[in-house]
Amino acid sequence: MTPMLLSYQYNGYVNLFVTTVDYPAIEDIDGDGDLDILCFFGLGTFLEHHLNQSIEKYGVPDSLDFKRVNQCWGNFAESENNNKIKLNVPCPWKCYDTVKDTDNSKAPKHTGSTMLSIDLNNDGVYDLLLGDVDFSNIIALYNGGTKDSSNITALDTAFPSYNKPIDLFSFPSTAYIDMDNDGIKDLIVSPFDPNPLLNESFKSVWFYKNIGSNTCPVFNLLTEGLFQEDMIETGTGAYPVLYDIDGDGLIDLFVANYGYRDSTYWDEWGFIHSTFISKISYFKNTGNMHNPEFTLVTNDFAELSSLKTTALYPAFGDMDNDGDIDMIIGCEGGGFKFYKNIADAGNEPLMIAEHLPSLDTVIIGKFSTPQLIDLDQDGLIDLVSGEKNGNLNFFKNTGNLQNPVFEKITDSLGKVNVTDYNLSYSGYSTPCFFKDTLGNFKLFCGSEQGYILYYDNINNNINGNFNLRESMLNYYDEGARTGVAVADLDNDGYMDMIIGNLAGGVSYYKGDTPSQTHITEISNIISDKIILYPNPTNNNITIDITSINLNSDYSIEIYNSTGLLINKIDNYKTQNKITLNISNLANGIYFCRIIDNSLYKVKTIKFVVKH
Repeated sequence: MTPMLLSYQYNGYVNLFVTTVDYPAIEDIDGDGDLDILCFFGLGTFLEHHLNQSIEKYGVPDSLDFKRVNQCWGNFAESENNNKIKLNVPCPWKCYDTVKDTDNSKAPKHTGSTMLSIDLNNDGVYDLLLGDVDFSNIIALYNGGTKDSSNITALDTAFPSYNKPIDLFSFPSTAYIDMDNDGIKDLIVSPFDPNPLLNESFKSVWFYKNIGSNTCPVFNLLTEGLFQEDMIETGTGAYPVLYDIDGDGLIDLFVANYGYRDSTYWDEWGFIHSTFISKISYFKNTGNMHNPEFTLVTNDFAELSSLKTTALYPAFGDMDNDGDIDMIIGCEGGGFKFYKNIADAGNEPLMIAEHLPSLDTVIIGKFSTPQLIDLDQDGLIDLVSGEKNGNLNFFKNTGNLQNPVFEKITDSLGKVNVTDYNLSYSGYSTPCFFKDTLGNFKLFCGSEQGYILYYDNINNNINGNFNLRESMLNYYDEGARTGVAVADLDNDGYMDMIIGNLAGGVSYYKGDTPSQTHITEISNIISDKIILYPNPTNNNITIDITSINLNSDYSIEIYNSTGLLINKIDNYKTQNKITLNISNLANGIYFCRIIDNSLYKVKTIKFVVKH
């Protein structure tokens, strides 16, 4: 409706300015029926009241006609050095310096607050819940004034002090909404700071049930992980890996992360930092071949938190040919660690760290994301890894089944690089190679920008360029720094996919029968008299051109419903009938394209494979 909301101030209508680190209060402050706005002055300290004049001017609350009527709403000031509040502050602008704190010179300098206007004590005027950048608490400011003349007279610096106080790092923001549909509004708290490497992200949605009323709320904390406790939640970062770790025929799920927030501190310059410790969650598949069900066994698989590092990322494979599955770990620092599974085949894994000499010479950039896979199909498990730079590294296994030796072949496998240099100099590649139903390798690769890139032309092409089929698979956009895992989880013949991202959650995409695709036949068709039969078919199709006369060679192309070229036969001489074997195609919808190579005319016929 408008790119800039205006307010009458400074003798004219100018931008109603709210900084990118402020969350304003939008509420009917004066009780006249239209919505007003409370926001901090651009440099912080004082709160401005922008009155909506819709009722006053037009008699109906249908307009956004604002006027700044108070530059010091509530007669309080917030410190420019921290989140301390001073009451009864005179409003002249020369009084800015009255709230400086001389006892905290190293505290962070900031502007940024979250605001929620709410009547906390049923006196008919709006109080304020105030959050502050780099702090974990909420301060309640009690309004002892009137609707037209606000005056903050009391504070609760650890709100709600009568229950468990809010302590949610960093920069908590509050919302007053009826979450359980009982007609009474509750309190929801979550971080407002956009930095994922600073905030609490594991239990970061606090739910206080209102056991009082809408006009006199009493908040009782029920959970610190609303919604999160009912889903897979791994703190900061979620990077899924699918593998049947216990050999029971059911594919299990591992979710690595960047880390769980361990502590937060201010450095000597007043800047804030958070430390994280990475873990890997193990979800055992307790379902069946057709209905997977993942049950959390541990959120610290192999007790990897003892490494006290970040961005752990696992890869699995039988490294010593003893029948059980071992593990290689990547991390933020780059390089790899080897963990041998000392449990017998078919048992729950028991990983212990062991020295694997060939990993000593493996040099790779930061944020290594390994995958163990026989990419050159010589019967030995190779090592592939992404990294922060966005490229893929390939280490060929030149050892044997019992003693793997990894030799670096290239740091530019397939010439894959998922970095978008228009936006960043890093790519955070997370590769997932897999085989389709025809036995061909495909690659889905996560990236910093959040897209899943899709590559083919991989078989027997280790030294060549992989073909980038899609730079944004199905237009999925799950957030920054995605990781992807692919497997047929329900044994229906179609690959399923799980995507994680830096925010810490995972999304599940079920592979399904391709939907029917309508392809409009272009005007330069060869003839409507070309016949393809049988249709549906299971093993062969016959193309009959008896009724037309082609004067040149022609080609035949077979596409699947996504437009992928499955087969191509060039330079057929004129024949009445051609029979093709399609027994290797999976069930689904396909398109046969007949091309006259001299006239560049085509005919497209849809057919169905049903074995």
